[in-house]
Amino acid sequence: MARKLTPAQARAAIRAAQQQKKQAVNKHNREVRQYNAWVKKAVNDYNREVRSYNAKACAHNTKVKNQRRRLDQEIRRLRSRPAASTFVMYRSSVATLAQTYVAADTRLLGGALSTAGRELVDYGSEEAANSVYLLNAMDGDGEPEDDPTEEGLRGPSRQAELLAFGQDLVDRWTGALFSLSPRNPDAARHFCTSAREVLITMIDDRAPDAAVTAALPDCDMTDKGVPTRRSKIRYLLGRKGIDEKALEDLVEEDMNNVLTLFRDFNNGTHGHAGRFTVTQLNAIRIRVESAIGFIHTLCTA
Repeated sequence: MARKLTPAQARAAIRAAQQQKKQAVNKHNREVRQYNAWVKKAVNDYNREVRSYNAKACAHNTKVKNQRRRLDQEIRRLRSRPAASTFVMYRSSVATLAQTYVAADTRLLGGALSTAGRELVDYGSEEAANSVYLLNAMDGDGEPEDDPTEEGLRGPSRQAELLAFGQDLVDRWTGALFSLSPRNPDAARHFCTSAREVLITMIDDRAPDAAVTAALPDCDMTDKGVPTRRSKIRYLLGRKGIDEKALEDLVEEDMNNVLTLFRDFNNGTHGHAGRFTVTQLNAIRIRVESAIGFIHTLCTA
């Protein structure tokens, strides 16, 4: 039998029920506000990330277009002059590198290429442009308005990338830069000798012979029985999940271009009196500096 409530008890029970309902409503409203705030923040965060990505993509695409435009401009400048008889091997390599880049870009354009692969292809346009600019500078058609001071010419660079391979490479590169002076008759030769060691050591450090042969047992070998540079490049690309012959060709030809430059100097076939202008030395520095960045990108898994 239900217990009878006095009027006061009934009013108290009603107030308690109303209070409980009010608390439930307030809790629900509070949870709804919290959920709406979370949704708003999530949407804002997403929109901010989209805007950031779009801005970066736009900046990246602009940079790539500018590099491609620069490559085309440097090639037009080169072709506007009669063919010179200096740097014969390097001239041939410059043309081959430009053709290899265009072939790789065309081959891989719009394809299912990873971010790492696309980064290397895009970097290739800068490599090709710098190689042609160096040739133009050696022919006396550089851009002196962009020259650094002589002190700036020998200033440090690429230290963060090289430090990943050890302090020794930082020291070698610093020494190479220190040799750059228009008053040094052997500046380019000294610079190239040290820079060559830096680039080769970077590849050998991240692609040791034993690791390459273990990963690629059927890889091409030199007459000394060790993996060829191309085999090491294939190994390094594989570490980044890239299996594209066009990219392999591009990296191989880029290294060949820089090493051909070094050979031209060391063989004494450069055809210059020995002293170089700040513009020419800066062009040499830019070419090798960008190659260090390119190889660092290749070697970074």
